[in-house]
Amino acid sequence: MFKLKLVFVFFFLFAFNSFSAEVIALDSSYPPYMFESKGKAEGLYPRLLDEVFQKMKMNAKLEPKPWARVMRLAKRGKWGVGGIYKNSEREKIFDYSNPIYQEELLLFVKKSSTIKFSTLKDLKGKVLALMRGWSYGTDFDREKKKKVFRVIETSNGEQSFTLLLKGRVDGVVMDGVSAKMILEKNKWVTKVKEKENPVARNAAYIAFHKSTKKADVIKKFNEALRVIKKEGSYNKIISNFIKE
Repeated sequence: MFKLKLVFVFFFLFAFNSFSAEVIALDSSYPPYMFESKGKAEGLYPRLLDEVFQKMKMNAKLEPKPWARVMRLAKRGKWGVGGIYKNSEREKIFDYSNPIYQEELLLFVKKSSTIKFSTLKDLKGKVLALMRGWSYGTDFDREKKKKVFRVIETSNGEQSFTLLLKGRVDGVVMDGVSAKMILEKNKWVTKVKEKENPVARNAAYIAFHKSTKKADVIKKFNEALRVIKKEGSYNKIISNFIKE
């Protein structure tokens, strides 16, 4: 009987811990920041979140999913989001942590392209490949909404660059580190060039729908993030994924 009680207690604690874990969904196809490998969330952001939640002494279940689905269900309060950018519309819906990292978005064009880019106004009339469901920051999203440029949405970066090389779009807007990994993997480096001026610099965060009332979790997350930065594990994790 005593053993049976122990088994029951163990099962109850296990079930409780599993149930109480914060579920954070991340993009399944955005290396090196977040991607799926063998059914698990991998990349810089999952590893940073692992480190922060471990410091918080809190369980976190990281779910790699297509980004459009991540955002669709996050807007219903199903889960938190990792690696999300801010924009004015999202701030009405989500509560955000402090930034976990800052990405630099660049414009990539074919090697033969004569497109000049210094400000968003230079994108007028262009056709751009963008990731489905993504925000590219308030300024860029505003110009997109005004249809200053035309957009073809894709599921991942490889699709975006395939459209570029086939001449179906004038440019691809993507984080520089992620784009260069895709170009090197597919041996497209000699066929594509980047424009020097960034399209945007966007910080990435974790966020929860306001209805889920996760202010206390976010407060603890911010403090744990501060601690791992101070202790050095933050920079160590970044160096494993981002090579300067």
